[in-house]
Amino acid sequence: KLKESIYMKKLLIVFLTSIVLTSSAAFAGSISVGTKVSNAFIDASGTETTTAGTVTGGAANTNSVEVDNMAIIPSIYVEYSLDSSVWGSDGNEVTFGVNYTYGEADVSDKISSRSEVAEDAAGSGSSGSVTYSANAEVENYMNYYVEMPLSGAAYVKLGFSQIDVITKEDQDHEGSYGDETLDGVNYGVGFKGMYGNYQWKIAYEATDWDELSLTSTTSNKITADLDVDELAVSVGYRF
Repeated sequence: KLKESIYMKKLLIVFLTSIVLTSSAAFAGSISVGTKVSNAFIDASGTETTTAGTVTGGAANTNSVEVDNMAIIPSIYVEYSLDSSVWGSDGNEVTFGVNYTYGEADVSDKISSRSEVAEDAAGSGSSGSVTYSANAEVENYMNYYVEMPLSGAAYVKLGFSQIDVITKEDQDHEGSYGDETLDGVNYGVGFKGMYGNYQWKIAYEATDWDELSLTSTTSNKITADLDVDELAVSVGYRF
């Protein structure tokens, strides 16, 4: 999956660059700024492998979980659109943009927890049953994209995304996993147009993120997959 992701990113960069070089020199364009509100559906699945520890009778454990959440996320965008479109209606031209989502969202709508025999190597320093809990949140979602008209108001979108994953494990562990920035490929389909100088969009988007792989300071390991689907409405002003 990692090799496939790297290949997709290189292909996307070549695709975006070729469009810029072949089209921006031939057509004048305009700049738009606006806001986007998405109903985001977050799905994640992960596996944690813990060490055996030093307590007598301790054993390595592998625990898997699937979680999901739904969140309303606002964002802002800046776009550059070519003035001419062969296939699209007014307001549906070849467009290059960047979108920043502010705030954060929990990956799960509830805290995941488990109980097991304490393991010194995990840093609990005790014996008996201990309950561990964890969650994660995502923030600083950046999206760089190109939108291509299909016909009329319909368009497709392809982009490159980055997002920060913030781990929120409990304090029973002396070790921590730290945080990570994930890359992803973003794609979507929707409708857009103009009302005077005002731009509108309605779209479905999905982002396929790289696999998250973290090792804690006590040698526990986590691998996780994250997917985000969005139903989005955007309103902007074109200068």
